[in-house]
Amino acid sequence: MFRNYLTIVWRNLLKNKLYTGLNVAGLTFGMTCFLFIALFVFDELTFDQQHGKAEQIYPVVEHKNVKGEATTVAAAGLMLAEQARISIPEVENTTRMQRTGRANLVNPENPVNFQETITIADANFLSVFDFPLVVGDRKTALKEPNSILITEDLAMRLFGKIEVLGKMLEWSHLDTPLKITGVLKNHPSNSSFTFNNVMTDAIFEHSNFRRQLGPSDWLSNSFSVYMQLKPGANAENVAGKLKKMVLDHFTPETGTTFSFSLQPLKDMHLKSENIVDGARNSNVEAIPQGNPLYIKIFALVACFILLIAGINYMNLSTARATNRAKEVGVRKSIGAERRNLITQFLLEAVIVSAFSFVLAILLVNVLLPFFNTFTLKGLSLGFDTDYRIWLMAISATVLISLLSGTYPALLLSGLKPVLLLRGIKVKSGSSLSLRKGLVITQFSISTLMIIGTIILYQQVRFLNNTHLGFNKELMVVIDVNSRAARERCETIKTEMSKIPAVKSVSLTSRVPGEWKTYRRVKIHNQGNSPDQKEAYYFAVDRDFTKTFDVQLLSGRNFDKLQDSSSVILNETAAKLLNISEASGQIVAIPSVASEGVFDPLDDENTVFSPRVVGIVKDFHFQSLRDKIEPLVLSYIRNPIHRVDYFTARIEPTAIQTTLEKLKAVMVNADKEDPFEYHFLNEQLAMFYAEDARRQTLMIWAALATIFIACLGLFGLATYSAEQRTKEIGVRKVLGATVLNLSSMLSKDFLKLVVAANVIALPIAFWGANQLLQEYSYHIEIKWWVFVAAVLVSVVIALGTVSYQAVRAALMNPVKSLRSE
Repeated sequence: MFRNYLTIVWRNLLKNKLYTGLNVAGLTFGMTCFLFIALFVFDELTFDQQHGKAEQIYPVVEHKNVKGEATTVAAAGLMLAEQARISIPEVENTTRMQRTGRANLVNPENPVNFQETITIADANFLSVFDFPLVVGDRKTALKEPNSILITEDLAMRLFGKIEVLGKMLEWSHLDTPLKITGVLKNHPSNSSFTFNNVMTDAIFEHSNFRRQLGPSDWLSNSFSVYMQLKPGANAENVAGKLKKMVLDHFTPETGTTFSFSLQPLKDMHLKSENIVDGARNSNVEAIPQGNPLYIKIFALVACFILLIAGINYMNLSTARATNRAKEVGVRKSIGAERRNLITQFLLEAVIVSAFSFVLAILLVNVLLPFFNTFTLKGLSLGFDTDYRIWLMAISATVLISLLSGTYPALLLSGLKPVLLLRGIKVKSGSSLSLRKGLVITQFSISTLMIIGTIILYQQVRFLNNTHLGFNKELMVVIDVNSRAARERCETIKTEMSKIPAVKSVSLTSRVPGEWKTYRRVKIHNQGNSPDQKEAYYFAVDRDFTKTFDVQLLSGRNFDKLQDSSSVILNETAAKLLNISEASGQIVAIPSVASEGVFDPLDDENTVFSPRVVGIVKDFHFQSLRDKIEPLVLSYIRNPIHRVDYFTARIEPTAIQTTLEKLKAVMVNADKEDPFEYHFLNEQLAMFYAEDARRQTLMIWAALATIFIACLGLFGLATYSAEQRTKEIGVRKVLGATVLNLSSMLSKDFLKLVVAANVIALPIAFWGANQLLQEYSYHIEIKWWVFVAAVLVSVVIALGTVSYQAVRAALMNPVKSLRSE
């Protein structure tokens, strides 16, 4: 019997090649898009779950309030990590990590300097985490003094091979060499950890910090601390015990309150928005933090695309019920039961879906390398892919088969054989209403996608083209990587300024678009210490305003002869301190923070008390997602922050030659460190790289939605024209023009598209507003976006239907009337 079903299904599919092709094309395209988005979303949702004990691992988050100033930092003190493992029964193990500033890492056999951030971890690191070792013994790799682990990538860069066990490395921050005791496998793309080396902290066991300050380090945030809890342990209870443990050993300063929470490791990527996480994300190569809103949007889009593909199948199957009426009548008259017919029609849907699924898998594998390059991921769809991906994909295929095949099967199998064999056409108001409803659903989703894509495109364009309050073009930012270069910075700047294509050069501690941590300070008006404000802090020279083209609103610029104790404020900082004109007002800066917690400037609690000599117009030194914050510009000779960059504004001609000359100046002053530079506009664009990727994904998803919907509409229009062939012939004989006939055949479909737009517009307006709330600075939603979306959907629908309408209207009426 089953073989008979397969034969009939195969014959029916071959007999109706156009409709079979439309169904297969729609389902294949829909499944391909669904699989791409599903792989992307799954990758985002499974960040940091490569570790076997991921469900038991929790980063410690410290919540501290010092005299009303609240901070939330994913870090803790040295003793908390050590003592929790001993004192709290629910804690099975702990490990701690710390990042240093970048310094030279050198292979003595081939002394080429590589500027790397060194990660320091304790001996428990490889016991808590399952970072795989390609070479080495994970049980002892970090126990040997002066040992270091490196990744495959770093091994290839340093040595050109990964068989480097026992090789020595020189690190410019240490006098003793480091021994490679293991090579780590490169991190997968869905790992929040981006380190390329791990050095044992045993090397610092006898340092002054460990001996003098270590035993009292209970409430700092110097370390990223990870706790592995025992199975079934309650994270909230453990967090409460951590606070009690700290209070048992340490008395915080008056006015300081604190608590801890344990964040699940799997939440780190998507749910760390309000957590200062410098210990992990201070690395230049840090993975961009995920956005839960976009994950939801893309998950919905994937379901919508698959739904539209299923709607196409259902629509065409119900529309063609009349053509299969005699087949059903004959089968019923010779004894076929309804369940037999349902089985046959469902089998047809399953076969079409399964064939489309196989084609979709082939397409995905062909296109996946390009998709990975674009999304910066390492996705795959093969035998080694996570079984959950396959389970989800197969389940979606089965579900879409049942959803798209069930109603047509029930409709066709329920027809009465006597009426069918008499040639009475099937008339089902419910099926007609369903088809109209499904077309409306398809085009509602399509209109939503069109509007969403336009809004996101405008927002990304706004982010990239908005004037930031300074000139970002043709600005070369050069890193200062050594003390030697820092001590000779004025001389180097003078030499750079002599290059003909260099217009001006500025020395700064930070630049707009910074990937390093910004310094923040507490600041208040003189004599008003209880009312301390928080501001960001840059050290700059007198050429900063000229080089960056920042507008001075009040007062004067810096003068290198007298301004080591002067500051310039941005407008926001000036308003915060109630300063309208810069006239030498004295302000106090008692404390500074680089990773979230404010500390005095030095052990003597010295207060930096500069004079306000100028006010500059606000400029965006952070992403446009963030509001402009108060900013204090201090002269480069200051007690808070040192110089880290040269920024040169250059001519647009012979850029490569200019870069070579700048490099020559730096190499002459600093022969040990590599020449590192970037263009400021490119660095700023990195703020919005993820937005640009999401925009492109949305564009392709919208095009896919529209294409699939048009396939279905084309099929329905073709079927409608076939059903009305005789009517068209009669009307043409009676004098109807091609325009009259085309309008007649098109208007019913256009009514459905208009209805779809009426439903979609208010939903789209609400959704666009929700999307734009992600940005502090964003576009205003214009009325023409909705008009344009309606026009696009109507034009697309009209173009799809018109082809068949005009084709039918141009038919010879003699042939049309003879067709029946």
